[in-house]
Amino acid sequence: MTLPEGFEVLYPAEGEVVEASRCRFLIDAPDRRVEIAIDGEHWDACRLGGGYWWFERSGLAPGRHQALVRCEGPSGRPPVQRAVRFLIAA
Repeated sequence: MTLPEGFEVLYPAEGEVVEASRCRFLIDAPDRRVEIAIDGEHWDACRLGGGYWWFERSGLAPGRHQALVRCEGPSGRPPVQRAVRFLIAA
């Protein structure tokens, strides 16, 4: 499936080590509704600000995590998804 132009998880990057248990996600997905699920949990809406989509999550335990980000597909098509694996430092 083709990703919408500009759909990219900017932070954290794949494999990035995040130094705190409070993690901010930055997603580029112009003019599309964006949701995120961390470690297979429920979907949460991201907020739009400054031309990017944002989501903040606290309380993540040290160790490996995965965020699944989905973006509304163009013209009523199904959502497209991207997975990003990252590490919370101990």
